[in-house]
Amino acid sequence: MAALSMLVVLAVLAAHTSAQSSSEQVWSSTTWVLYGEHTPFAGNSNPPALTPIGADQLYSQGSFFRARYLEKSANSDIKYSPLVGIQRYAIDNTQLDIRSNTDSYTFDSALAFMQGLYPPITQAFSNSSGGMEAATLANGSIVNYPLGGYQYPNIRSTSSLDPDSIWVQGHVGCTKYIESLVDSRSDDNVKSVYTNSQNFYRTLYNLMFHEAFPESMVNFYNAYTLYDWASYQYNHNNESHNQISSIDLEMLAAYAALDQRDKNANLSASGLTEGDMIRAVSGRTMAARVVALFKENILNSGTANKLNLVFTSLEPFVAFFALATPGPPGSNFDHLPDPGAAMIFELFSIGNIDSSYPSTDDLWVRFLYRNGTGPDARLIEYPLFGNGPSNSRILFTDFVASMEHISVDTLADWCQMCDSVSLFCLGLEANSGQSTSNPPASGSNSNTYYATSALSPAVAGVIGAAVTVAVCGLGVLAAMLLGGFRFHRADAKQRNSTLGGFRGAEKMASDIDIAYANSGARHERTGSWELRGGGKGGVGGDAGPAEAVSPVGATMGATHPAMPPRALSPSRFGSTTRIVDDDAISEIGQAPVKPREF
Repeated sequence: MAALSMLVVLAVLAAHTSAQSSSEQVWSSTTWVLYGEHTPFAGNSNPPALTPIGADQLYSQGSFFRARYLEKSANSDIKYSPLVGIQRYAIDNTQLDIRSNTDSYTFDSALAFMQGLYPPITQAFSNSSGGMEAATLANGSIVNYPLGGYQYPNIRSTSSLDPDSIWVQGHVGCTKYIESLVDSRSDDNVKSVYTNSQNFYRTLYNLMFHEAFPESMVNFYNAYTLYDWASYQYNHNNESHNQISSIDLEMLAAYAALDQRDKNANLSASGLTEGDMIRAVSGRTMAARVVALFKENILNSGTANKLNLVFTSLEPFVAFFALATPGPPGSNFDHLPDPGAAMIFELFSIGNIDSSYPSTDDLWVRFLYRNGTGPDARLIEYPLFGNGPSNSRILFTDFVASMEHISVDTLADWCQMCDSVSLFCLGLEANSGQSTSNPPASGSNSNTYYATSALSPAVAGVIGAAVTVAVCGLGVLAAMLLGGFRFHRADAKQRNSTLGGFRGAEKMASDIDIAYANSGARHERTGSWELRGGGKGGVGGDAGPAEAVSPVGATMGATHPAMPPRALSPSRFGSTTRIVDDDAISEIGQAPVKPREF
């Protein structure tokens, strides 16, 4: 009888869970996407470029997202979770926020992804672009877009001169981050790995690296650059494919992951302030951006920021994995993410399906990760902040509290923490005592920041320009004094010029400089790993990153790093990141062990 009662209870719970799942409504999705396979960063005379394989990887990922959010696929086992109110066929750029850095292979990855998300279609036109009326001539004939109805996404690429760039790649332009990378070579654990790996790298230098690198560069300090080059050669060059074994390539990948985890996931490293986790700065700005985008969706009752996409490098992946601990220690998050990997945050509600936007107290957030783009790359839901699998979904209010514990929330905070010499930071410093708002998030109808900005983008730009002019003026003065350089007086017409400002009237409230078209029982803890220490923190409380340790020190006790538990084939490509300037260097990821698949 007791057994029968238990079966009844389980049946009721199963029915309740099914009903909850069927009544879910996804209001907004924010995703960080890694670029696709590209030509090597170093050892090549040409700048890195997205390869056809890389474009295909991102097109495939875009098609996957289409099957999840826009149009259920009859031949797919992907769970369909439609975004409420989003245009499913004709792209409406007012509903989307798409960002990229200025690297060509990243921007091209974004284009390839969007081709898969919104493939060409005829007889379908977005109202934000004029709708059917704009496509119809006076004689009644309809003109489709070229290439069979190609769709044109509005992708904004942010350079390091743009204040918005810190939310896409917070490590770029961060002086203290770069200084910390230099200091990493004096770390005893790093030096130990360097010494223990010398014979391995020396052997590979004689085998293949001598073709592209000086011997002084072939060592652990350049682990990621070397793996990037070797991975590309292994998959594209028949001679190189036969020169190096898959075991050696996996070893290079393991060293590269160690290198990048130390550079971007070492939470014990500090910059100006003790405990500021400077190496994870890109993950900290990313956390702020996610929260800001969801807040923008809430502020606009779901009409804006339905789908937010950020195409970027490895650093935010590596840093956020360390800060938010999505899964048990030692999981596959310690590996390099595959090209096209995607970190996804979904804002959803559970309850009666209707057109009204829920209250903030009824909104939930879940984190999902898809490592790669191949048919075996699964979309898996993971808990954050040290919670167990039963707490993978958390209330939005708890999510915000936990994210704010690890985030860098304002431009002023970033400038101060990084001690950055970027022009926009110099402008803020000149306007001392005032700070900027929360990180910008786009939307089509908002005109206010979440917090009042004390320095407008135009003022910051003019101040920065003035600083530049002053520096140039000193140089010209020196030329006049020492080199006999002289000016002549120009006529009035030549002198009648003005400074150009930022974008002005069409600037979004939460954007610093963007032009858009006008238009409209959750705390239960079960499982095993969290009871062994994985459950520290929790949501809604003083949740923070795990205890700060050096990834290299924690992993490297032997001569070689632990081998990644995955087989290598010509169809798997090592992901990459830039060497020293913009992206410094990067790392890690891979589909973790066994939480639930979505």
